[in-house]
Amino acid sequence: MTKPWFPPAIELFKRFQVADGLLINSEKWQIAHEYHRRRQNVHYQSVNQAGIVCGFAVHLLRKTVPGNSNQYEFFLKFQKGIAIDRYGNCIVLDQEWEKKIATKIATSIPKTVYFVVSYQEPVANGKEVVTEQFEIKERTEPPSENEVELCRIRLTSQRDIKISQNVFAPGDDELDFRYRPSAKWRSLSMIRTATYTDLGQWQEVFADAPQASNLSYLLQSLNSLYPSLEALHVGDSESSNPNLPTDYNLISVTDTQIQKFDAQEINILQSYLQTGGVILIEHLTNTHKIGGLIKAKQDLQQEIMNLEEELIDEREILTEELRSQTDTVKAILDQIAHEYNQKLNTKLQPLTELTNHPLRKTPFLFDQLPSINQQPISILSDGGIIVVIGKLSSAWGNNGNLSLSRETIRSAQEMGINILHFAWRRKELTQLAKQ
Repeated sequence: MTKPWFPPAIELFKRFQVADGLLINSEKWQIAHEYHRRRQNVHYQSVNQAGIVCGFAVHLLRKTVPGNSNQYEFFLKFQKGIAIDRYGNCIVLDQEWEKKIATKIATSIPKTVYFVVSYQEPVANGKEVVTEQFEIKERTEPPSENEVELCRIRLTSQRDIKISQNVFAPGDDELDFRYRPSAKWRSLSMIRTATYTDLGQWQEVFADAPQASNLSYLLQSLNSLYPSLEALHVGDSESSNPNLPTDYNLISVTDTQIQKFDAQEINILQSYLQTGGVILIEHLTNTHKIGGLIKAKQDLQQEIMNLEEELIDEREILTEELRSQTDTVKAILDQIAHEYNQKLNTKLQPLTELTNHPLRKTPFLFDQLPSINQQPISILSDGGIIVVIGKLSSAWGNNGNLSLSRETIRSAQEMGINILHFAWRRKELTQLAKQ
């Protein structure tokens, strides 16, 4: 599963053209009824994501086993609530509901159980009026496409179930509510990303990865900074061939890794680019020197802007120094671009020269690129290739570097989101053209 929603079935709507004298039978009445119901479900599927609307609180109960006061059984009591599934069906629990925790763990290996609710079509049984039903189930597999998760528990053989003292990090045999979905507006799309590992494979990155990386920190920020895009979570992704990254919107690789790619691996990247994918290359070699030169150039520009107009001689001296500094920076960036142009058969240009490039304005506007620890980054781009010169990703999350200001982290995350948005949009437009 790669999306938390399903697009509605593309089928024409059928309805009655009512006129005087129309004879109504059960079949016609059903057509009229299904028309309105289907329109409602299609509307929800089109603009919303499934989840809990309200209620469905879960309480843990411990009861003694009948006839044996020394043994206990655990139950979950579910409170009244409303939820909507991925097909737009409304699930209503109108009274408290108890369910015994039935899964038994006989080994030392823990097992996660899921408690889910789903919509059930009512059975008429000859009745004129029927009530829509629900079903609360205990599963040992993740929720299916028509189920809404209420809670989960990682059970062990101890069977001493309890309420978690740390709701953000429940332990074994503790109720876990972190994965309960809430009904909300649908995002534009899911974005899939991967990084190249030392094992020579592409590894998918998730927003809730147990070992958080810079890229996973960036994916986490989407929820707050740009919820129109959504990242995958662990368990959401379908399996794919790690050596064929065509399913990903963006793949990330370092400069030292890509320099070791052979002709076959480069061909894979070229094929990936043709599908609309984006390759993010982190160039980390000599970044301190390059950043220092760019910082000096920016300082000269600021000094010239602040200089009084009548100081003509000083302005000419600084302007000449700025030209020299600009030529030095350009020569270095041209040399870096040349290396990738030779390797990837591309024509990279500095982003500062691409004034209308989406990376500079969508969704966040950038006139000057971010600086990390007072070291400005540079970006080269052409087609689906983005080369970031500098440690931009180091400011995407909490990596123990307490010297970074909130403004630095936010600016770096916003540029990162521009990169993700560009990757999503390029893939979408490319696929539309191919279709």
